[in-house]
Amino acid sequence: MKGLGFGRCALTGCVATVMLVGCGVLPLSLSKGQDDMPPPMGALGVMPQSLAKSTHENASYLYVGTDEIPGGQRVLIFLRDDLSKGVVDSIRDGVSEPAGLFVDSAGTLYVADDDSSLNDRVTVYAKGGHKPIRVIRGGIECAADVVAGSDGIIYVADPCGTNGQGRVHVFGPASSKQVRLLYPGGAPNSVTLDAQNRLYVGYTVWPHFEGQVKRYRPGTTEGEKLLPKKTVFAIGGIQVDKQGALLVASTLNGTIDVFTGIRKPPSRIIKTGQSYPSRFVLDRRENRIYVSSPFVGSFRADSGSGGKRPNTVVELDYPSGKRLFTLRDPGWFPTGVAVSPSAPF
Repeated sequence: MKGLGFGRCALTGCVATVMLVGCGVLPLSLSKGQDDMPPPMGALGVMPQSLAKSTHENASYLYVGTDEIPGGQRVLIFLRDDLSKGVVDSIRDGVSEPAGLFVDSAGTLYVADDDSSLNDRVTVYAKGGHKPIRVIRGGIECAADVVAGSDGIIYVADPCGTNGQGRVHVFGPASSKQVRLLYPGGAPNSVTLDAQNRLYVGYTVWPHFEGQVKRYRPGTTEGEKLLPKKTVFAIGGIQVDKQGALLVASTLNGTIDVFTGIRKPPSRIIKTGQSYPSRFVLDRRENRIYVSSPFVGSFRADSGSGGKRPNTVVELDYPSGKRLFTLRDPGWFPTGVAVSPSAPF
């Protein structure tokens, strides 16, 4: 792990007390307490079965990147239909401090590896594969998140830069050639796309840690601001649902905010039951949301127990916001999340 969490904070001016993924991690020691959720799952460090042997072609999976676990950094794989089974498979080859994950419509997995090299990369895995079929690198300092469009273009959020000014790297299809850079005006921490292949970039503006999202039409370098001022702080993941609503993890508020109008207040606020929600993903039918809350270290003297459900992934019912299940283990540090089959843009 580099610096405090993922983002080489000491070099970029990022503050670890507000950014969970891509530019620092809210610190904490895991605390035990009463919880209304199902019992903890089994140890995550146990060598899992082979995915090909234990499941079938049409199964639906949850992928969770983890940075601290006995056995090393890897992507853990769970059966969505029965999370209580725990880990059914994992990917280790090429994985180094995974931050953001993305699965495309073909089942290809993209992993933003935010390691300590200052030369980060994205590793790409075929559906069901365990070894990278492609490695994308070139000028990426802090690989915080990744998304791939239906046109094959790959976008990588990189929050590292002078005075909190990061960028988004844009790579051409089927190659590692960088075609352009986008500068949203802050430290980009998350990326997603919609059905029109428009890019959304979630970023934090220093020094007040205000979150903002810009939307870019394909091929353009100037984006449109979508969020009202002073609404989201320490922005985490972002997603767009099939109705066109923009979902944003407001990390310091402990919520996922749903925006249906440009620069309008959120039309809905979903409480995840975690104090510091970070990455999240919708399932294919958009009935479920899976939300990670990574929390590690000992940075703030007032961090206490770290709030609710640290180092967990919660499953929520999207229509109601009801919490359905909690994945937890004292040895892991869950970061990026993805599902297969993936949700439509």
